[in-house]
Amino acid sequence: MKKTLLTLLITFNCVFGQKKIEKLDKMFEKFSAVINKDSDSAYYYCKQAYKLNNKIGNDYYASRCLILYASYYYNLGNNSKCRKYIDQALILAKKTGNIIALYRIYNLKGIMFFEAGEYDKAFNEYQKALFYLKKKPDNKYYGILHYSFGNLFLIKGDTISGIKNYKLTSKYSILAKDTARILSSYILIANAIQSKDHQKANDYYEKAYRLAQLTKDRQEQFDIRFNQSNNFLDPNNQSRNEKALSYLKAAEKLLKQLDGKDLYNFYLYFNYGAYYMNKNDFQNAIKHYELAYKAYDAERIPIDQKLNILKSLVNVYKKDNNFQKSYEYQSLFYKLKDSLFTIEKEKNYNHLLAKYEVGKKNNQIQLLSKENELQKVRKTKLYFILGLLVILLLLGFFLYKNKLKSQQKLNKKQLELNKTRDILEGQNKERNRLAKELHDSVAGSLAGINFMLDKENDVLQNDNLSVIQRHINTLHEEIREITHDLSNHFLMEKTFYQLMQHLAKRNRENGILTDILFFPENALTRINEETKNHLYRIIQELFTNIRKHANATRVQMSVTQHENSICIMIEDNGQGFDKNKTGGIGLKNIKERLKIFKAHLEIDSFPNNGTTVTITFRI
Repeated sequence: MKKTLLTLLITFNCVFGQKKIEKLDKMFEKFSAVINKDSDSAYYYCKQAYKLNNKIGNDYYASRCLILYASYYYNLGNNSKCRKYIDQALILAKKTGNIIALYRIYNLKGIMFFEAGEYDKAFNEYQKALFYLKKKPDNKYYGILHYSFGNLFLIKGDTISGIKNYKLTSKYSILAKDTARILSSYILIANAIQSKDHQKANDYYEKAYRLAQLTKDRQEQFDIRFNQSNNFLDPNNQSRNEKALSYLKAAEKLLKQLDGKDLYNFYLYFNYGAYYMNKNDFQNAIKHYELAYKAYDAERIPIDQKLNILKSLVNVYKKDNNFQKSYEYQSLFYKLKDSLFTIEKEKNYNHLLAKYEVGKKNNQIQLLSKENELQKVRKTKLYFILGLLVILLLLGFFLYKNKLKSQQKLNKKQLELNKTRDILEGQNKERNRLAKELHDSVAGSLAGINFMLDKENDVLQNDNLSVIQRHINTLHEEIREITHDLSNHFLMEKTFYQLMQHLAKRNRENGILTDILFFPENALTRINEETKNHLYRIIQELFTNIRKHANATRVQMSVTQHENSICIMIEDNGQGFDKNKTGGIGLKNIKERLKIFKAHLEIDSFPNNGTTVTITFRI
């Protein structure tokens, strides 16, 4: 009876817990649906999801809840709170192996670096996101990540790579059925290629328009048609000009279904006027420019657009030989321009006047005070000058002393660096000497012994001797491998990629599946021999530690180069370790080598959750 009740209780808890997780997943979906539309509702779903997960007590879902908060505060523009929740989410995501959370976290970190103008850091974070995304592919997030890469390449002036990534955004967003992201990618591609290929840009606008029709987004439909009219307006090509007219008419039809018509009327009639101006139909151009001018005072019309409509009216009336009207609008044009100047001038004048009045009053106060305190000033003036001289002397002394200390620290660091370099050079010489001794002495002797045994065995035909010969051959091969590992001459003969494949082969021979990825394929072909030597020894040490201590079955290594920035990431699926309890000679040697070419080391490891080592530097 007791066993039956216990079984029922366990079953009930499992079913109830599963229902809570399903409810939590629905809250995540609802948050995603409202985050860009209704911040209050988004915050409500954040709180509810976090509250529900506290009852469940699941760290895996807790990391996702923290990402919701990070996304919410990012949308509000509160980057400090966003970073706080990202850091908390990252700890839990690594602890629980939440791959989905990890690539979302690194993508959001990359976006924040991008917005801060730190493009190299943004690229590294996007690469980390891509690394985790490949472990658990998600078409929607492939689309989002390539959208981020596209923005990064475009702002750095690489239009080709930007467009390529936008196309990948649309490809993956189509697979994920992410309509809003597909529509955005089409518009971005069209805007990027409009100046070079009008027809292709229009094809992308049409794709975007069809999606806007599906989502019944009238605002997007109007904007797309209006952009298409801009795309085809051309004073030297009337057939293109007629296409522009057709898009203007379509935009005008959509305008009837929108609010804020004054603003849209201004832009619509402005383009109508440009169309008729291109046809030299000055009367219709005047009519539409005048209609645009009627919406001149609508809110949100920038000053430069107001100046443009006045300038267009000046030109069209001049072309129509109506010089009086042209003069009137020219006067308005200069009046607006002057008013901007006058406003600025008045601000400056008022600022100067206020300063003058304050200064005048201060002068009066000072004159009154001087009459009573002139004698005191004369007495204290000498003390003040002496005090100032003493302060300047002390300040000069402290600055000089500080400079000496800084120089001493710099010299000490340089001495340490030179000492480290000398030690490493000594190690390399000793390695080469040992390699030569092993090759010339031990390996030579083994080869001689094997030859003698082979000669004797031709007569004796003894199976035991054959076994001994095989062991000697194996020992000879192992010594040959050791001499390769020790010798710098071996390193000089190989490219960095070949050296990594050599190390990967050693791992595979020890039962550890090892994947090496270079992006691009020619990454690190331009590094000097010294840096190549140090990198090889560092990665050799890391692979040796994995074989000895990690109990890993798989190692993944990626080498990424973007311009002069290098990122090397090594991850194993081993038992991990406590970073606070690690300080062996191997790690110390790695850090000493990294100092020489000013590289940064980052180790992420949790017991039973593997280890990730990231090395970044510039070449």
